[in-house]
Amino acid sequence: MKFFSPALAIILTLAAGIGCSSSSGGNPDGSTPDGTVDDDSNGDQQVNHNDVCQDNPFDPLCGEECISTVDCGDNLHCGPDGTCIAYCTPGGDECGPNSFCIQYGQCAEECASVSVELELIMPTVILLIDQSGSMTDNFSGMERWDAVKQALTHSQDAVVPALQNEILFGAALYTSQDGFEHPDGCPLLTKVAPSLGNADPIKLLLDENQPEDDTPTGDSIVATVDWLESLPPEDITTLKVIVLATDGQPDTCEQPDPQDGEQESIEGAQDAFDRGVQTIILSVGPEVAEEHLQDMANAGAGLEVDGATDEPYFVANDPAELSATFEEIIGGVRSCFFALDGEVQPPEYAAYGEVTLNGTVLDYDDPDGWRLADPGTLELLGAACQAYLADDDPALGAAFPCGAIWVP
Repeated sequence: MKFFSPALAIILTLAAGIGCSSSSGGNPDGSTPDGTVDDDSNGDQQVNHNDVCQDNPFDPLCGEECISTVDCGDNLHCGPDGTCIAYCTPGGDECGPNSFCIQYGQCAEECASVSVELELIMPTVILLIDQSGSMTDNFSGMERWDAVKQALTHSQDAVVPALQNEILFGAALYTSQDGFEHPDGCPLLTKVAPSLGNADPIKLLLDENQPEDDTPTGDSIVATVDWLESLPPEDITTLKVIVLATDGQPDTCEQPDPQDGEQESIEGAQDAFDRGVQTIILSVGPEVAEEHLQDMANAGAGLEVDGATDEPYFVANDPAELSATFEEIIGGVRSCFFALDGEVQPPEYAAYGEVTLNGTVLDYDDPDGWRLADPGTLELLGAACQAYLADDDPALGAAFPCGAIWVP
């Protein structure tokens, strides 16, 4: 089972590689050693690929020695003789009929458009809930544990019931009892596997368990990622997020007391990110040090700890604020990722693509536009993502240069 959203399937028109696949010869655009490319749509037509640098050194890197195309800038590529060359100039007509000049001075042949299905990728969200004893502390008139239950599952408007058909929710409660001295080991995780329609099992998990003992946060993040990786690949999606809700400074399985587990928690979040899982941290109450929250937020997002850029962290100080914060966090991970039926290769060709939302052209690599998350995944960003999510019937379209879309 693939967890795409059939109701939100978008048909994109992509200028894909009809008549544009690699041909004989070793040149990166499919040209033959004598500098021509056969056009499969017309076997008698050939596109000229002579080195325009020889007569028109339009770029200062023309003719310079190179090892690879990265040595030659945006307008040239590394030729077979180890020098920077170009078959065309930006906006020029050197490519001949039915062709145009793209990045690195290469010609791309025009070809018929094909329609492919672009599927919205649902996120997998694991609610990793601190089950330590301090979660019984007063939280503006109720226990913190009860406030978490209320925010997540105890009404149809709570975040899990409201979004259970858009997000694969799973949950894990984490604690320890005397660390590795406990016969069941450490950390102790009580889990519900991710799935659509999972509100009732997660509610039962929270209702049937109570806070107890310690807070091995770093160990628990790593154990949660291990668990995710053990699940059948078809049961989860490629977009995976841990929402960590904790109310105190962390300890470790090696040393349950005192609470000196900050560094291990940071390393756990970094390890999770390296393995494809983002961690978002929420402090239930003010006891978690702000410096540690910031370090965890950065580590969970793959940013440098104490670096120049900071990822947001979250703090809630009463039940109403906790509900609103869970909604903000989980609403923010609703997916604006779309799986292409193929890959943009090389990924740099994405800059030549055009993506439209409801008839408006979106800017590439813009905070409110779109980007390639990877060669096979398109992501809407910022205002574009919000507009898509707010629309009941969005119209999303895209076009890429001929030869840019390849089916692995």
